[in-house]
Amino acid sequence: MKDLVFEIGTEEMPAGFIPQALEELKGRFSRWMEEERVEGEGLRALGTPRRLALLARLSERQRPLETLKLGPPKKVAFDPEGRPTKAALGFAQQQGVGVDELVVVETERGEYVGVEKQEEGRLTRELLESFLPRLVLSLPLPKAMRWADLQLRFVRPIHWVLAVFGGEILDLETGGLRSGPTSRGHRFMAPEPFEVRDIDNYLRGLRRAYVLVDPVERRERVQKEVEEAARRAGGEVLWEGGLLEEVTNLVEWPVAVTGKFDEEFLQLPREVLITAMEHHQRYFPVVDGEGKLMPFFVAVANTQARDMEVVRRGNERVLQARLADAKFFYEEDLKVPLERRVEGLKGVVFQAKLGTLYEKVQRVQTLAKRLAERLCPEEVAVVQRAAYLCKADLLTEMVGEFPQLEGVMGREYALRGGESPAVAQAIFEHHLPRFSGDKLPESHPGAVLSIADKVDTVVGCFSVGLIPTGTSDPFAVRRQTLGVIHTVLDKGYRLSLGEVIRWALESLGQKVQRPPAEVEEEVLEFFRGRYEGLLLAEGWPRDEVEAVLEIQREDLVDAKRRIEALHRFRSSPDFESMIIAFKRVANIVKRRDYPDDPQPGLFKTREEGELLEAYRETEAEFRRLMEGEDYGAILSLFSRLRPVVDRFFDNVLVMEKDESLRANRLALLGKVYGLFSQAADFSRIVLQGDAPKSTP
Repeated sequence: MKDLVFEIGTEEMPAGFIPQALEELKGRFSRWMEEERVEGEGLRALGTPRRLALLARLSERQRPLETLKLGPPKKVAFDPEGRPTKAALGFAQQQGVGVDELVVVETERGEYVGVEKQEEGRLTRELLESFLPRLVLSLPLPKAMRWADLQLRFVRPIHWVLAVFGGEILDLETGGLRSGPTSRGHRFMAPEPFEVRDIDNYLRGLRRAYVLVDPVERRERVQKEVEEAARRAGGEVLWEGGLLEEVTNLVEWPVAVTGKFDEEFLQLPREVLITAMEHHQRYFPVVDGEGKLMPFFVAVANTQARDMEVVRRGNERVLQARLADAKFFYEEDLKVPLERRVEGLKGVVFQAKLGTLYEKVQRVQTLAKRLAERLCPEEVAVVQRAAYLCKADLLTEMVGEFPQLEGVMGREYALRGGESPAVAQAIFEHHLPRFSGDKLPESHPGAVLSIADKVDTVVGCFSVGLIPTGTSDPFAVRRQTLGVIHTVLDKGYRLSLGEVIRWALESLGQKVQRPPAEVEEEVLEFFRGRYEGLLLAEGWPRDEVEAVLEIQREDLVDAKRRIEALHRFRSSPDFESMIIAFKRVANIVKRRDYPDDPQPGLFKTREEGELLEAYRETEAEFRRLMEGEDYGAILSLFSRLRPVVDRFFDNVLVMEKDESLRANRLALLGKVYGLFSQAADFSRIVLQGDAPKSTP
């Protein structure tokens, strides 16, 4: 095994790009090793804002490729006495081997002669020189740059390429630069290049040059430094969101410094202070033992300065100015009540084809009212008032400067303006969830308003052709859809998505530029796709999810209950019997035309009557169980049909030549099929031993 050290040195890359880039580097390189038969160990992808690196110990050559080339059948290659025929001699000559090297191979079609060959593997060095430049250029980039006169596009300009395998330089070119044996240390503290021979030498050299290239180690250092700095200030760190991860990928050599701000700013809303520190300055807030903000923060510098006091004062000045602005905005905003701002929304375009924010507010009011009448009728007045005010904070100075505070400031200004706590809470919660993993609305008015706002956006975008494609989703339709799904499930709301979508289409009125039925179907299918992805991510088996969502995509809560029941029933000894019974019926009635109802007068066998009687008994019990949504009992009920179905198929010829008999028997099976299909599409369930479905 030989050490591979490959590093791309760049200008500072965005912090959010680095984790994804490292994951892609490792995953793609691992797949390449498998495809190219390169053995290895210790594969690591490491990186900082200025470098992406791959480290691994790899075999010197590919594994030999063993192939088997089949020739003629054995009975053609050899005569009855075992002597090779012209076919065997010709095949051996064609393959460049002696006839005595031919082997007999057992195949599905019988015995054939063949030749076993072993192809020596290529040098790993040659493979690396071809693959590594392509690997770098294949990384998915959030935004790409070009520099100098190069055609290459990368996230940031490339400054150096380190590529060493087994202590020798790999000959490759990336970004117009030839590879070399040197890396570079910290931009300011140790900028000189240093030579690299192997992995240990690389890691030690970077550490001496003030670079912690391992993100895990760097994250631990940031966390430790920040916690110690907060303790020195008499408090503890407020860990919120992904700031720790972001700061980890902003620095190469983290050094924490504690700063202070004027206590008068503590009078500002808590979220304003946190947003100013975290989102704008990447500072960590400090809280006391009760979780209250203290007039301190912790900044993480990327340089160990000679005088860290200078660094501290600089950070304090920046935050002081930011908080002074926030205080001014807050005081100015309070001079104008939210209600007086609503009219101003008439001058703000939400989307050119969907009108202004004021028009959106009107649509959300209408949709939210209908939802509230269905889900929380006692809260209709709260929902209506909150819907009217929910977008007004977009016109405030504070939200203009701190967009992350949308909804937060709406709540704050509503309370300061005399609105009820319920209305204020709903204004804040209508914006939730704002991102993956964010909290969900707690109150019913907030949940209803959140659903109404997001459904209006999703349906509105689809209705004017703004359908998400690839990475293009300017109105966050995917996130809005998932927000609706999470909120509905969290609250257990029993809603028909189709009905809610139709309500939204009615509110949009003349703004709908496509056939409403087409829009409804596409939005429903879009919701189904997001819901399916969510369920699969939670670990539910794909065949169970597909079986249920194929017939229930409108009531999300009901769909989840069916999937849970199906999953539990899968461990039952009756499960396979139920699925087999359904599949026997489905295989013969699917895609065939037959009458709605069978005629008992056309029955010719006892088994036909037995199946009809069993169906009627099952159907009556099924209706009762469906009313109680007892899906586990329904599945057990279906399993009891297996013996009757089996006897029917064993003794009755369904595809009878007599058209009337054939149609009548198909109608009988159609009744059974229709009953099963009201619970799930069991044809999608994969039983052990089933042939895998082909991929189109």
